Amino acid sequence: MAVITAKVKLVDRRVSYGEGDNRNETLTFNVDYAAGRNKEWAQATPWLTLQMGVKGAVADLFEAGKAYTLQFVEDDPVDDAAPVDTDE
Repeated sequence: MAVITAKVKLVDRRVSYGEGDNRNETLTFNVDYAAGRNKEWAQATPWLTLQMGVKGAVADLFEAGKAYTLQFVEDDPVDDAAPVDTDE
């Protein structure tokens, strides 16, 4: 199973709309090159920008300027005919 790991830094948090836990925020991450992080990874993938929209309580788990580990893990094929469990 292939796993690709990148170190990213949260560079921007913006409230899209709403307040408190009901607000929506856009989080923007860029590659973190501090202290040689991502040196090997950057040889094949020299840049990365990731944005994700999250609700307030999730946004509160992230701090601007902090580094995080992002992993891409190969998944099993999905059977499009199988029912989707939405209770997770």
